[in-house]
Amino acid sequence: MRIFIASLQRAAADGIFIFFQRTTGGIAGGSEITSGMDREKTLIQMAGSLLLVTVVFFGWRWLASPSMPSPSSLAGIALSNTPESVAASLKLTTFGKPAARYMRQVLAESTAPEVRSLMIHGLTQLYDFPSVEAFLDGLNDPSPLVQGGASKAVETLLGMRVSLDDPPEQQAIAITACRKRWENMRKFPRIQKKIAEQSAQ
Repeated sequence: MRIFIASLQRAAADGIFIFFQRTTGGIAGGSEITSGMDREKTLIQMAGSLLLVTVVFFGWRWLASPSMPSPSSLAGIALSNTPESVAASLKLTTFGKPAARYMRQVLAESTAPEVRSLMIHGLTQLYDFPSVEAFLDGLNDPSPLVQGGASKAVETLLGMRVSLDDPPEQQAIAITACRKRWENMRKFPRIQKKIAEQSAQ
């Protein structure tokens, strides 16, 4: 890959050299005036050279950079409890459906509230019904960060709101009602099919 990039760079440099040689040669060397056809050809060469320079300048980092981490490797970093865990978790959520099972794993195994909150957000964006039980459990999480994400997730998937500003007794009643709603919802064939399809992803 580096050899390919170096070749592009040499080609771009050669193209620029030819352009300036042709456009300045007539003035410096006293040669005859460039004809209209030669001028058009020179302009085409100039445009091609500049395009090649642009590709090399902006694309070499992309071509030389290592491949993007897989969802599996990002999940491993997210669970490592290192300074990179949160960044890896955020990156994991950008993969969408292909990363759903890894997000579920991280949500189930991580002890970091920031990481778990990101997983809840990512799975909520996917309307991930296999995660509803985890969302309901998150409503009782000691971390307000996780509780807030779980509350939004339950509201999105079940259509029921649990206010974290309510007294604990009222929150408990609301959570019980959410669990009851989910028990009823999961009996519908459409929801069962959705759970099966998403679990297989």
